[in-house]
Amino acid sequence: MIEARYIYGNEALQLCGGIRYEVFTKEQGVDIQHERDFYDYFAHHVVVMEGDLPVATGRLIFTNEVFLLGRIAVLKNYRRKNYGDLVVRMLIDRAFSIGATEVEVHAQLSVQGFYEGIGFISIGEPFFEAGIEHITMVVDQNSLQKSCQ
Repeated sequence: MIEARYIYGNEALQLCGGIRYEVFTKEQGVDIQHERDFYDYFAHHVVVMEGDLPVATGRLIFTNEVFLLGRIAVLKNYRRKNYGDLVVRMLIDRAFSIGATEVEVHAQLSVQGFYEGIGFISIGEPFFEAGIEHITMVVDQNSLQKSCQ
């Protein structure tokens, strides 16, 4: 059975931490000190469970007047099942429901097309974050694609 839900605080760290460690630290070489931060304690997190196993996650924070998605991760063996799409759409929905007019993500260039398929539009120039090239992208309710990829 597949379940996706919003979680917060310590529960989020317990369920999502392993996914993020596998994807960002082990696969991509991101330093664990950069991967975790104080935003984790008050962010809106989503976790996708396949049975009892957490397999996908992401978070939404509000910082500097911006609703920002981040830490979107799907375990390697569970990719291509639309779990990333589900996580991103749930976080976008949460952002709009609490007052966002647009939502931003710092997308790794390798997944820019994924975000474009959801309706995100690139703004600005690529930049490096945690040693990986990213681009800032935004989506609003008018550009959001209504159907999943």
